[in-house]
Amino acid sequence: MSLYTGKGDSGNTSLPDGKRVSKDDARVEAYGDVDELSSQISLLNALCSAEGSLPAIRRISYYKPLLERIIRELFAVGGVIAYPGFENMFIEEIKALEAETDSLEHSLPPLKSFILPIGNPASCQCQVCRTVCRRVERRVVTFLRENNIDPDSNGVLKYLNRLSDLLFALSRKINADAGIADTKL
Repeated sequence: MSLYTGKGDSGNTSLPDGKRVSKDDARVEAYGDVDELSSQISLLNALCSAEGSLPAIRRISYYKPLLERIIRELFAVGGVIAYPGFENMFIEEIKALEAETDSLEHSLPPLKSFILPIGNPASCQCQVCRTVCRRVERRVVTFLRENNIDPDSNGVLKYLNRLSDLLFALSRKINADAGIADTKL
């Protein structure tokens, strides 16, 4: 089987149900941005795992499993966007993101001002992931609105919102693990 088919050369693509739509359809934009976020988190994972980037114990025991779990969950998020109609998805995943964010926040000094996305390369990549995640949220809102889908119906929007919070806290933690303090505005 060839990687290219030529079917998308005219600017259209097939949805999983076989329907042909424009490549800039809100659904295609939303799950395409989820794919980009997953790739950005993969780069973050590689940066966190790189020799010399962080103390070895943090690279091995913490970041890799967390980030790989998120990448797998994002695959499911993309699937729910591609096949809307699923309900009550991501309940456990959202709870896990909340617990992880709480744990990270409790290990860090409290925020008393805005901070800049500066520091360790992995921390900076984490901030890129956070901003991409926020864009994914906006794209999903557009898709849901255009298709009259209740934003609370499947947990995708709530999952993405919690993920962006986790990515912010994780960015701070990566800097802290690398011995870099928050850079205040």
